[in-house]
Amino acid sequence: MPTAAKLFGLILYFGIGWLAAGFVVDTFPEGMVLTWFPLTIALIGAWQGWMVAGGNAGKGIGLAFANGIRASVQLAFFGLLLFSLYTMFQRAARLRYDGAGEAVIATLELFLEYFLQSLTVPIWGILLVGGAIAGLIVETVSRIWR
Repeated sequence: MPTAAKLFGLILYFGIGWLAAGFVVDTFPEGMVLTWFPLTIALIGAWQGWMVAGGNAGKGIGLAFANGIRASVQLAFFGLLLFSLYTMFQRAARLRYDGAGEAVIATLELFLEYFLQSLTVPIWGILLVGGAIAGLIVETVSRIWR
C-alpha cells in the first residue's frame, strides 16, 4: 500500500543512486559505453527506497538508521550484480566463453572487479552516509504522515 514514507524513500534513494552512479562512471575506463547506467542504478535505488526504507518505516530511529544503510548496500549489490551480468552477456554474445560454467565464473570475477573498483570514498560515502540520513528522513516522514 502506498504511503508517504514509501514515496519519500523512493525519491531519496533514486537521488542517492543517481549521485553514486555519477561518481562510478568516472572510475570506468575511457570509451566504455554507460548510457543507461546512472538511470538503472537510480531505479534500483528507487526500488530499494520503496521496499526497504519505506516498507520498514515507523519502527524506530535505530531501525530507520539500519534500514537506510541496508537499502544503500542492497542498491550497490544489485547494481554490481546487474552490471556484471550485463557485461558477461555482452562478452558471451561475442563468443568469449567456452561454456556456461566459464560464463558464471566470469560474472563472479566481474562482480569482484567492479566492487573493488567502487571502493572509493565518494561512492561508498554517498551510499552509507546518504542512506543513513535518508533512512532517518523516511522515519520522520512516517511519524508525521501516518
